[in-house]
Amino acid sequence: MISSRTSLTLWLPAFELRLELVRSPELDATSVALLAPGEPGGRQVVAQLSERAGSAGVREGMPVSQAVSLCPGLTLLEPDPAHYAAAHEAVVEAVAGLTPVVEPVEPGLVHLGVDGLERLHGSPPAQVRQLLRVLLEVLPPPLVAALRVGRAPGTFGARVAAAAARPGVPVLVPAEVPGALARFLVPQPVEALPLDAGGVELLHRLGVHTLGGVAALPLSALMRHFGGRTGGRIRALARGEQIDPVRPLHRPRPIRVSLDFPAPVGDRAALHRGIDRLLDRLLAHPERRDRALSSLRAGGYLEGGGSWEIQTTFREPCAQRERLAFPLRTRVELRPPPRALETLFVEAVEFGAPVTQTSIFDRSEVGARAQGSMEGGASGGSPLPPGIRDAVRELRLRIGSSPLYRVVEVDPWSRIPERRYALLPLEG
Repeated sequence: MISSRTSLTLWLPAFELRLELVRSPELDATSVALLAPGEPGGRQVVAQLSERAGSAGVREGMPVSQAVSLCPGLTLLEPDPAHYAAAHEAVVEAVAGLTPVVEPVEPGLVHLGVDGLERLHGSPPAQVRQLLRVLLEVLPPPLVAALRVGRAPGTFGARVAAAAARPGVPVLVPAEVPGALARFLVPQPVEALPLDAGGVELLHRLGVHTLGGVAALPLSALMRHFGGRTGGRIRALARGEQIDPVRPLHRPRPIRVSLDFPAPVGDRAALHRGIDRLLDRLLAHPERRDRALSSLRAGGYLEGGGSWEIQTTFREPCAQRERLAFPLRTRVELRPPPRALETLFVEAVEFGAPVTQTSIFDRSEVGARAQGSMEGGASGGSPLPPGIRDAVRELRLRIGSSPLYRVVEVDPWSRIPERRYALLPLEG
């Protein structure tokens, strides 16, 4: 797999909320919070918030009731996941034209492998300028202007550099200078480490607030507090010793089929019928190329604007409509659209192996052979399954004889085990 030691990281905090503010610029100077997708009847929480809302004490993950009590003028926005996914996909496709090594982490955060790009796009500052020009073709200028860009050895260092950067002022840590990454990491906050809130709080209680402080701690102390693997990893990251390369993700192109309703539909039975119809079209789609489906996304565009999405992943890839439809119907029951849908879509996002190859032991043929054995006596004259018959012929052509045998009952009531069964060569 192609990888890159040097990472150029793009980070746009509150990516989804900024997309909403571009659509509704009048809210830019107000206190705004984007709700997290939740189950119907469940507790609604804040997913992302503006700086004004944060100044009022609102925090991510806070229940809506508590957020409104802290900020009475808070504007709450419903999520539009289809819009966010399309924007993120457009960003990934755009930057893939600059480098083949692209690792999308989450909406608004993408690592680019830039080893060897100097010959194509010039120095690191020139690469950043080229990158921003490409992004202006798919994102509104306010979003591109708010991007934070960091460049460093490894994805961790580049992500920390992007977090330390300001919009329009990238932080570029030279990959070719020995010790540059370690010196850059020393004053950075411990919140940059891949730890949960409890781990960060523990470091603060120990009086450690920067990565330099983590790097100075004895390895035994970190292993005692965080365990062997985590303690060693965060120390290596803080000291700039662990360089995680950019690894491109295999991203098969999704296949989407959609259905436009003549009138908005909110009835769940009608949605179930629409899902069945779309699954038939999806399974017959020529781009599927007989591949099984591992993960499906269903959703639609709501009456009056906005979107709704659900996703399910199967334990085993399959290509049978009923097996695909049941979990989607269940998800619709658990998390139905908040309003009637004008358009319904189903999208295959992950695939398994082609399903045209049949099993060497076909169930119907095994059953027929067992029936024939019962009716035809001990010799069992029923035909072999096609897969085994072809294998026998291939072996005979290659080695001159068949090394495969079948077990045949001869004298099942004999007291001598060797007389109960016999081995007969398989003839294809």
